[in-house]
Amino acid sequence: MTLQQQALHVINSLPDDKLSQVIQFAEYLSEKAKAVVPAKNEGMDEDGYIRKPGILKRKMIMSEDFDETPECFKEYM
Repeated sequence: MTLQQQALHVINSLPDDKLSQVIQFAEYLSEKAKAVVPAKNEGMDEDGYIRKPGILKRKMIMSEDFDETPECFKEYM
């Protein structure tokens, strides 16, 4: 039995209110599949995540003494 046949078998046994939900979910999946995909994986990392430059801008703050060695590490230097 193919996937389409399995889907039709399940769909045919559903009541109308549940069938409406299946249709809405199928439309959602269809729209999601049509999402804009960058050309030639532009901006994507190896996991398929689309990177957006500047997404963390002004979200991280570095302390003024960032480059200084902490007191607890000075004995190891």
